[in-house]
Formats: sequence, C-alpha cells, structure tokens
Amino acid sequence: MSLQRTRTAADIGIGTGVGAFSGAFGVGGGILLVPFLVLVRKVPQKRAQATSLVLVGMAAAAGAVRYAVNGDVAWLPALVILLGGLAGAWLGAHIVQRSPNAVLQVAFGVVLMVAGVRMLWPSPDAVDSSAFLPEMSPALAAGYAASGLGMGLLSALFGIGGGILLIPILVTAFGYSQHLASGTSLAVMVPIALLGAIRLTRPGYTQWGEGARLGAGAMVGAVVGASVALAISGSVLQIAFGVMMLAVAVQMGLRGWRSRGDG
Repeated sequence: MSLQRTRTAADIGIGTGVGAFSGAFGVGGGILLVPFLVLVRKVPQKRAQATSLVLVGMAAAAGAVRYAVNGDVAWLPALVILLGGLAGAWLGAHIVQRSPNAVLQVAFGVVLMVAGVRMLWPSPDAVDSSAFLPEMSPALAAGYAASGLGMGLLSALFGIGGGILLIPILVTAFGYSQHLASGTSLAVMVPIALLGAIRLTRPGYTQWGEGARLGAGAMVGAVVGASVALAISGSVLQIAFGVMMLAVAVQMGLRGWRSRGDG
C-alpha cells in the first residue's frame, strides 16, 4: 500500500510538471512524458505513447478553460480543425499498431528535434489577433481541416497533442497571436487525444489508471502554466525547453537506432 501511495504521488508530481509545460506552450505534454516513460520507467514505446494521450487530453482540457476565460480560443476554427484532427487521429492509431517500436522512436526523435529547433527561435510577442481573424470561407475551412489532419496524425503516432504542428501553422499561416494559437490548440487537442487513447485501448496499449493519475496532476499544472503564459513573455522558457527537447531527441533517436533490429 505504501508503495502504491508513493507511485501515485510520483505520478501526480510528474503530471503537474508536464501539465505546466502543456498549459504554458499550448502543446500536449507528450513530448516530455513519452521520453520519461520510455527512458526512465522503461515502458514500451507504444504503451508510453498511448498512456500519454490520457494525460494530454486531461491537461489540454484544463489549459483550454484557462485560455477561454481570457478570450483566447477561436471556437469556430477549432471545430473545423477538430473534424480533420479526428480523422487524422483515427488513421494514426491504425498505423501505430503496425509500426515497429524502433521506427516510432527514431521518428519521435525527429519530431522532437524539429520542435526543439523551433522553440530555440521564439517569435516576437504578437498583438491580440482574435478580433482580426478573417471570416470563414470554403478555402479557409479546407486549410483548417488539413491542419487538423496533420495534428491528429502526430497525436496518435507519437502520443503527443499535435500542438507543435498546429501552433506554428496558426501563427504563420493564419495570423494568430501566440496566446490565441495556444488556446485554440488546447481546445482541439482534448477530443483528438482521447480518441487516440480509446483506439489504442483494445490492443492493450493505453493504461488508463496510470494515465489518469498523471493527468490529475497535469490538470493543475496546466492551469498554472497557462496563467503564467498569459502574464509574461515565454521567450526564455521556450529557449530552455528547446534545448531540453533537443537533448531528449538525441536520446530517443539513438535508442531507436540501436534497437532497430529488434522489430
């Protein structure tokens, strides 16, 4: 019983830290949790990715509420992005069951490398763009749906929320401010992550108990992280986390490369 309480406390503590990262940057937190589960707890890659999605969904829900209170969620675009994201998550969950662990690890390392490089080049603080978004049109809706498709694929394939892909697209292609992009990303992330977790339950990858314990802490951390992000510039934190992600990317990539013959 004492061991179980210790494990529960550890999960909540880890989840809180991951959730703070999620809320601060509008990403799912899987980019931190998956490497931790694989490298520290020695959890198999697919199980780590599937279980991470439970935390991602819970943390994103809490973070999205905090951003929404501040008016930083674009709800109609989020709905269109979600439609593409659900399709991507369904397809990604189908692919991940047929992909070797080593391939996923190397690919995940590449995703982390790209994310780390992006975070080392923080964009300047943007003005609030929520009042200047263009009206929805068929072409704009198609762009949002395509962005969601990519987000959903990343979410299911790598156990992350997909915000690493969606946020830069919203900022650079659709003119969102960083805060509005983060809030919208988190709102879309909730059902996409949970769909991926559900899809990976039947083959035995999603560990709901562990994910819920991690997610409980993540919900608290996400609110704190989102509040900090809304109050201050995140440039210094972006650089620090970028360096950390690059280090983890190298570790994950090497691990996958070394185990490539294991299938």
